[in-house]
Amino acid sequence: YRREILEGRDMSEVAQQEVEEVVGRLVETYTPGEIFEDWDLGGLEGHAGGLWPLGQSLSELDPQSSNRERIVELMTEDALAAYGRREEEFGAELMRYLERQILLQIIDNRWREHLYEMDYLREGIHLRGFAQIDPLVAYKNEGYTMFRDLMASIWEEFTRVIFHVEVNIEPAEAERMFDEEERRRGGDVQYSGGQGSAQPSAINEARAGGVATAADAAAAPATASGNGEPTNPATVVKTEQEKLGRNDPCWCGSGKKYKKCHGA
Repeated sequence: YRREILEGRDMSEVAQQEVEEVVGRLVETYTPGEIFEDWDLGGLEGHAGGLWPLGQSLSELDPQSSNRERIVELMTEDALAAYGRREEEFGAELMRYLERQILLQIIDNRWREHLYEMDYLREGIHLRGFAQIDPLVAYKNEGYTMFRDLMASIWEEFTRVIFHVEVNIEPAEAERMFDEEERRRGGDVQYSGGQGSAQPSAINEARAGGVATAADAAAAPATASGNGEPTNPATVVKTEQEKLGRNDPCWCGSGKKYKKCHGA
């Protein structure tokens, strides 16, 4: 999804579909088997409540008439209703912006972790041969499983952050918040609350705090001083070849003077 995000694609439909998938995976995790009494509905409520403001109670479900599909339906309706309330709170335009920025940060962070894990798997995969398992087949299978887990973790973290992010926009920034350039630069957005140790910032705070980046400094034009000369004139850097004198040995190692070799 990274390319779509950078192209400014509307991620609302994708995000809500993935929230539904998060709910489905949660229910499946806490409802193993087919016996209702064995299901950990309290654990399901606790986990779901850490992702979104849970408004649905499962304690009053009738064991005789309730099944896993019904629980998925109830929890999905609750999560999407909370998502709708979140959009009403922020407004549609800001919500679309947050969806892209939060997802982009999570993808970048998680993808780096995934690459480290794949390197670790690659280093030890040859040991599968001692168990009469083809290392190449094992690498493909385990790599695929790790990628599925990666995507599941990305969307669960997105669900948690989108419901707990706090947005503070300075008045001076409000009018230009949604300029295309400002969309890439970000605003002052902070993560608050929720379960889990990871509390990522949803949007880069550097610009909102007035911190100039190296790119800003490079792009800024030179300003003139009182005598009309620029305060930061460009520095000309010569290559080693340009520093050679005409009578110096040539840089190529031929033994000839520079003026009779590459300086001719």
